[in-house]
Parts: sequence; structure tokens; C-alpha cells
Amino acid sequence: MKIVDNRKDFYDYTVGEYGIDDLIVFDRRKAVVIKTDVKPETYKDYLFSTIKGDKDNYQKEEIDYSFGYRKKMKVKRGTYYRFALKTGRHFYHFLVERYLIDDTTVHVNTQLIKEEDNDILYPDLLLAIIPYKNYFYHSFRQLDMFDVYEDQIIDLPILKDTVIPKLVSAKEVFLNISSYISSKKEVKIEDNRSDILKLESAGFDKIVSFRNIK
Repeated sequence: MKIVDNRKDFYDYTVGEYGIDDLIVFDRRKAVVIKTDVKPETYKDYLFSTIKGDKDNYQKEEIDYSFGYRKKMKVKRGTYYRFALKTGRHFYHFLVERYLIDDTTVHVNTQLIKEEDNDILYPDLLLAIIPYKNYFYHSFRQLDMFDVYEDQIIDLPILKDTVIPKLVSAKEVFLNISSYISSKKEVKIEDNRSDILKLESAGFDKIVSFRNIK
């Protein structure tokens, strides 16, 4: 795959391993750099920001077993945020928990909770971060996203400064994107039939059609 962009992302180095294919082009010139040093204002800001925001006012519940029984020391939970990273047809689902360790320190814990392939959801997005509020599992363990923040979807994000490179393989991202672009190209169908079969399918009779009849 050939990546067209003057910026670098964490999976770009895999081009050296798999080579550059000029027929598979990933145009990333309109990419969006995700900043982590901004005060959270919108839902998507809370997914990555390391700065304390107004909603980060909950302390994580701690359990004390020192008295021989389960005792809750702090009952307030942190706030939770969810998003999916779409790489081609493959989705990575994340859960972000943010809570205060003390009056000034915000702790952010991001977990990869689910992976799935989906050919229907947002087919026009090649690489994107999709924030959403709720989800539920079907009986066959497919994850559905609900309450998607459509206006906060990040198309073509630069991921290298986020937590994602610690949770997702660079090679997977590269191959997911490359295979998706390749699948969208027209597939040339070769006709491997013999000449006789081609003639018969066109209505000719192989015994009498080509006799030299005078």
C-alpha cells in the first residue's frame, strides 16, 4: 500500500515490511491530528485529553478488606466513554474510564473490549474514530453501537499520540486498511474456458459449424 501524506502515523513503518503498491493508495492528506493537551469540551475530547475537565469529578470506588469483610471506601464511580476505531471493515471497540485520584490528578484507563468485522456500518469511512454512548450485544456476540455522536466522528485521525498504539497492532491497522482499499477495486474476471467451450456457448456446433462446405 502507498500512503500519501506528509505526516507520519504509528503504522507507517510497516510499509517497509510489506512494500509500496502503487495500485493500492491510501490518501491521508486530510488527516486530523488528535490533540491530548486540550481541555475537554465535547464528548470526543474526553476520550483522549489528559487535562482535568468539569465532568471529571468522580473518584473510583475502592474496596477495603482489612476488617475481614468487603467495605466500600469510596462509592462514586468514574465517568465512562466509548468509541470505536474503524480500520477498513474491522472495528476496535474501546471503553475509557476517567476518575480523580485526588483533587487535582485525573486518571484515564482505556480498555480494548471488543473487535469485530462489519461491512455495513459506515462503509465510506476508511479510517475513523466513532464516539458513541451506548452499546449492547446480540445473542451471537455482535456489538451494536447506539447514540453515536455523528457530528464528532473523526475521519482520518492521526493516532500516534493517543493510547491506541499501545492497544492495537500497527501491522493490523496497515493490513486492514490495505485489504479494504484492495477489495473496493474492480476485480478482473478471467475467462479460462477452452476455445471449443467458448464456441459452443456462442451457439456454434463444433462438428459441423466449421466444415468447408461447397
